[in-house]
Amino acid sequence: MMLQRIAQQEKITKTGGNAVLSVSQLVSYFEAWLKKPNNYPRIARAYVLYCLDHNFGIDSVSLSLYAAGKKGNVVSPARKFLKFYIQQGQPRIVADAPASSKVSPAANELILGYLADATHLRGDQSRENYTKALNAFFEYIQAETEAGRPASFSTLTVGQYIHFLRGKSLSAFTINFYLSVIKQLTLWVIKNRNRLNLSAEQLEDLHEIGSIRGLRIERGFYKESLSENELAELLISIEDPTDRTIVALLGIEGLRTVEVCRLLIGDVDLARGQLWVLGKGKHTKKAVKLFEACAESLCRYMTGVNAPGNTPLFPDLKTAQIRYRVDKYLKASGLKRPKVSAHSLRHTVGQLLIEKGVEPIHVQRHLRHELFETTQFYIKKQTEKEYLKKMPD
Repeated sequence: MMLQRIAQQEKITKTGGNAVLSVSQLVSYFEAWLKKPNNYPRIARAYVLYCLDHNFGIDSVSLSLYAAGKKGNVVSPARKFLKFYIQQGQPRIVADAPASSKVSPAANELILGYLADATHLRGDQSRENYTKALNAFFEYIQAETEAGRPASFSTLTVGQYIHFLRGKSLSAFTINFYLSVIKQLTLWVIKNRNRLNLSAEQLEDLHEIGSIRGLRIERGFYKESLSENELAELLISIEDPTDRTIVALLGIEGLRTVEVCRLLIGDVDLARGQLWVLGKGKHTKKAVKLFEACAESLCRYMTGVNAPGNTPLFPDLKTAQIRYRVDKYLKASGLKRPKVSAHSLRHTVGQLLIEKGVEPIHVQRHLRHELFETTQFYIKKQTEKEYLKKMPD
């Protein structure tokens, strides 16, 4: 069976011939099994935790107890999960191991204080990435201290930490991200210096962290783009109106996956041919041109919809689900190749606009790039494509 084959690959513990899975492992397999996960994994997790808390088996009896008084949109996902669980041979389920942390209580308090004030982190994934980066830094400090080497939240230690990360063969992007997060924490600490009782010496040293330079990155495309014909082929292959609209927003409008998830019904202005987009890390929306091909998909998708303007355009949609669906359609169309993903559709929009002769400054405005340098990537790529053709014999 599918789950058992995956379990063997993941070296899941066996007891008495049956797989032993953690709650998170089981829910992850259930999510992979679903064609459209929506909120089913979340409800499945709640049902499994209910069974563990009450020492119940995952069966029709516990399901009837769990479902008592609940609405159909909760009962149906739980029933589907039970069907999946039975199909996989009813493996034994254990609670997830408690998260262990090597970060000191003081460092943990500092991280939590910063994250509580970090209003620019709008999504759960962003917070998770920042938490991971900060935990890694303070775990490094802890490990160095335990090894008898001096380490602290200081300029010297941050510099040593960057050198340590380079030794782990991490990409320049990753190392620079970790450094950026540390610098942002540093600014927050300096801003709260009175509450944190920083000395003048500590304050002076923290100011120096901002001068630490990241690694040089050879700027280029880390994602490929599709040709105009490939994009058309991809869109034609999608019959589901919801998925077709999502892909149109990515590949015709150039939205990021997170921006698609944030769209509200009121953000679609078909009369004016505009789409109001809440960008990554932004607090205000910007209007972008709504292209006719995308407007047609939106019209079909929204036919019969009668909901307030503040209703999500795609309820319960997550970025991971978008990536999964796009990959599925790319593979089905024979367009899946290295560096081609859901985000490649945004690159496709930028590249096609440049190829069609749209002024780069307008491409920057449409894709909402903060830096013109980002838009210049598309110009550079187009120049490379045309170089041999344009050079005289």
